[in-house]
This record gives sequence, structure tokens and C-alpha cells, in this order.
Amino acid sequence: MQEMWNRFVYDLSEAKKRDVDEDIYHSLIETQMQLLGWAKWKGEICHKPNIPIGNSKFIQPDILIKRDNEDQFVIEVKRPVHTQTEREQVQLESYMRQLKLDVGIYIGEHIEVFYDKPKSKDAVSVLLIPLEIDNKLGAKFVEKFSKETFTKDGIVEFCEARIEEMNRQANLNKIKEGLIANAQVQITESLTSYLMEKYGSTFSEADIKGMLSLLHFSASLTDAPALPVHKDTPPDPIQTLPTNDTKKRVYDHTGYSLEGGEFMGKNKFVYTVVSTYVRQHPEATFTDIERAFPPELQGSFGVVQTMDYIKERNFKGRRYFKEPEFVLKSSDGISFAVSTEWGKGNIGRFLKAVRQLGYHVETSPSTASGAEVADKDEGKKPETNLFHIFVRNSNAHAVFNEADHSMRILKGSLLPQSTVPSYRDSEKRNAVIAAMSKATNDGFWELQHDYTLKSPSTAASYCAGRSCNGWDEWVNDAGQSLDELYRSE
Repeated sequence: MQEMWNRFVYDLSEAKKRDVDEDIYHSLIETQMQLLGWAKWKGEICHKPNIPIGNSKFIQPDILIKRDNEDQFVIEVKRPVHTQTEREQVQLESYMRQLKLDVGIYIGEHIEVFYDKPKSKDAVSVLLIPLEIDNKLGAKFVEKFSKETFTKDGIVEFCEARIEEMNRQANLNKIKEGLIANAQVQITESLTSYLMEKYGSTFSEADIKGMLSLLHFSASLTDAPALPVHKDTPPDPIQTLPTNDTKKRVYDHTGYSLEGGEFMGKNKFVYTVVSTYVRQHPEATFTDIERAFPPELQGSFGVVQTMDYIKERNFKGRRYFKEPEFVLKSSDGISFAVSTEWGKGNIGRFLKAVRQLGYHVETSPSTASGAEVADKDEGKKPETNLFHIFVRNSNAHAVFNEADHSMRILKGSLLPQSTVPSYRDSEKRNAVIAAMSKATNDGFWELQHDYTLKSPSTAASYCAGRSCNGWDEWVNDAGQSLDELYRSE
């Protein structure tokens, strides 16, 4: 069934990438339904049939599937880049009820199965499947809607089972949310009974409760999958403090904790925050999620990005948590991944946004070579004058000189080899950077020596390969720009 689903969905997903119009998509869906055994030449796939309702009215569903001249289910079609609205659901439900059909299918930006449960006010969504290869729910869809296996009784039984499963999960989520919200009381009560049974002969209930009152209990989500450890990826560099006689890189081992949970590195922390938000907001669309975590928090890659976009761009290296077990899905069926590109240059912006969403975040001090990393007060100038830039996927670090406003770009910075056509200094920039860098396999120059440029904007432009306002683009560990720190006084 999985292979059949892949055959069924492949052309639909390609049509979505090409943003085909609704008529082309409609014809393609009818073609794909034939893969499931329904025969158009037998009149089993009916294209926009005119069906009389009453004495003078007609309805015209997009696709009606019939067998032995009996209606089986109806399909509502929208463009593959369409965003489903309540109107489409109401329209599909209307067709289902007028044709006395238990099941209807919406096919647009995703595939969604609706069931008109008896005595229910509205049809219920029982299956939502993104247009992607190897989706397990997709295999289930093929199994249930292939002509060979489809029966009206069978699909009703499947839908009832799905509703029961969804209700069960919803009830578990309520229990979980209640425990998280009121962990102190619930855990204390449970432990009181347990400890009295175990130590009641030695201590009174008042003793046990008094002891427990001195402890703080909390509950947080810990069911996110463990993130892989890549041995070839070093810890995040927090600052490079070169002097005339030594150049030593210090690494940041600062840990971040969400809602009192374990301390994690930057990448795992960001993934945990986003995946927690998605679980706690099951109704959130991809647009809602991107609004909660806007692209500028990360920089050039964005905090989250759709899998379609990632596949189209064919990024080299591991820029996203794109392994299947880490890919997330929004309520509108969009699969997306979380960026792995986090360092001291952008984690400050993310932490601020996370706290504004209402989450409690704690940080542990760095253990890097005995160096302490403390949060800097907002508005206070950084002691090291270290700044970062991430424009056009660059990952560069530089030290700002207050006296002459020069920027010393630091060894190890990654700069794109390409430049935009409109950048006037491309030839000079490319010659200079190439002479002091080594090329990486994914299209970047890795700077082998520090290099000083006379102004923040010139340095930013060299790093990005396009014209930049360096006073805005260079940011420190807390996400503050040069302009905020040195021009707003």
C-alpha cells in the first residue's frame, strides 16, 4: 500500500510545486483515482455531474465516485496551493448530505477525509494527509479508498474507529495539560499516599506533608525525539578574542531549559520549543507557527521552513532537522523542519521571543575553558564588541573597533562564494576573499585569517556578497545591532 500511495501522491505533490491551476489539478486527481482501480470509462469517476435536487435545483460536485451506478463518495477539489477555509468544508458537507453519503474527501493543499457522523451537527475530519511520499496515513488512505477494498460499511467502521482514537488522544491531552498546570498539588497528593504506605510506621502524615511542602514539583513535555549528535559538529563558538600574540577560540556550552526541564544545547532547545508549541497548539497552521517564530529570529534560514522548500533548494550540509522523525506538521498538513543554525549571534533574539510567548526559560552558565557567560543587560555595550551576520546564509563573526568604526572579520567565518548581480564590488570582493579562504563543499568560503575592513557596511557587504547596511545587519549575542548600541546614544 505504501508504494501505491507514493504512485498516487507523486504527481499531486509535483503539481503543488508547479502551482498548477484548479482545472489541471482536477483532471490529474481523476487520473490518479484510476490508479486506485476506479474506471472513468465505466462511469465510476464522474466529472462535475449535474444532479437534480428537488423539482428545479441542481448540485454539481467536483468529482463523484460511483460503482454499479450507486454513489460511493464525493470529492471537493481546490488548487494545490489553496488554504482550506470553512466554506469548502460546508460545501463538501452539503454535497454529502444531499447525496446521502457518509464520507467526502477534500483534495487541495492536502488530502482530508470527512465523515458525516450520525446525529452530529457538522461532518468530522477523521484523516488529514500532506502531499508527501512515504506518509503512513497515505498508505491507510489508499487501503480504504481503493475500489477493490472500498465498502460503505467498511469506511464507516474505519471513521468510527478514527473518531474513537482521536477522542482517546484528546482525553489524554487533557489529563496531560491538567498535570502540567497543577503538578504541585497532584504530585504531592500522590506522593503522600505512597510515602505513608512505605514509611507510615515511622513518620506521621503531618511529617510527610511537611517534608513534601519543602519540595517544588513541576511537569513538562519530554516526549520530543532525542536529537542526533554529530561528532563532526563542534560546540557553538561564542567569542573569538584574538590578540597580537595568541588567537584562541572559546566555545559556548551554555545550556537552556524549557519550563524547568533538562538543560540543552542551542539546537536541541530551539527544536524542543517549536515542537512543544506545535503540540500545545494543534489547531495552528504553518502561517500561525511562522508568525509565532518569525524568520528574522534566526536570520537568513528562518526558524522553520517547509520541507517542499528545503527539497527544492537542495541545501548542502545539515541546516535543518529534516530527518523523518524530527519533521513536524501543522494543522493544514504542511510538513516543515526546524533550523539547526543557532549560535550566540541569534539565540538571544529567539530567547526573547520564547519568553514573550509565555514560556519559562532558564540558562546555565558556560563551562568553556573556565569562561563565564552571563546574560548582558539590554542596552549595555558588549565587553568584547563581538558581532555576527547571517545575511544570504553567511555565518560570519567580527570585532568592532569603536575608535575608527572598522570591523575585523574573524578567521573561521563562512561567506557565500556567490554574489548578487547588482553588487558592484563583486570582482574585488571575490578576489580578496578567495585569496585568504578555502572553499567548502557547499558553496562557501571559510576565512583562514582575520581581515579588517574600514566600515561596518563594507564588512557586511563582503560577508554577504551584496550591498548591506552594516549598522543594521551586524548584531551581538543579545541580538542588538550596531545602530542600537552606538548610534542611539
